[in-house]
Amino acid sequence: MTEAHLPTGSALSDSLRTARILAMSKPAPIWSGRCGLPASSIPDFWRHWLTDNGSLTQRLIELKPGHFRVRLLREYRGHATPLEYRALGLSIKHPVWIREVGLCIDDDVVVFGRTVIPISTLTGKHTRLLSLGERSLGSYLFRQPGIFRRSLSFARVHEPRLPVNWCRRSVFSLDNKPLLVTESFTEKLRLYS
Repeated sequence: MTEAHLPTGSALSDSLRTARILAMSKPAPIWSGRCGLPASSIPDFWRHWLTDNGSLTQRLIELKPGHFRVRLLREYRGHATPLEYRALGLSIKHPVWIREVGLCIDDDVVVFGRTVIPISTLTGKHTRLLSLGERSLGSYLFRQPGIFRRSLSFARVHEPRLPVNWCRRSVFSLDNKPLLVTESFTEKLRLYS
């Protein structure tokens, strides 16, 4: 496992710990697609964020222009969780590229993002996904003409060690090649909304 261009300090430790706990949570989140969680059962504030099909990056930029940034926590070649493999329609042990970030306004992480990209997706022009660094994934995805987003799934996070309440995930298709994006929303988002 290689970790790339990491910030330092306690904020990094907290962010990395949160990202790892989210990815490996036991029990796994109950996603709306598996339990029929209707969007209407989500509190208004969170529903507004969870159900938007547009660019999350763009929405966060609009909250406080000039104060948005991406904090790259880590990226590496490895293996996804069983639920992530299932969402991507892949067999377990298929090699993937994993990218974990904190989407920040000022110094506050308002969303944790985890992207799982099958190595087979990273061909041709999509090899650019390997070198996003601290640019947002949305700045790449929403400019691609061959993009399709499957329906969003939602989950309530019941993990007391985490500063997040709700997550959403969806599979994007880039020229018929999948990648999975999971976004976990922190309470700090309320400070800017």
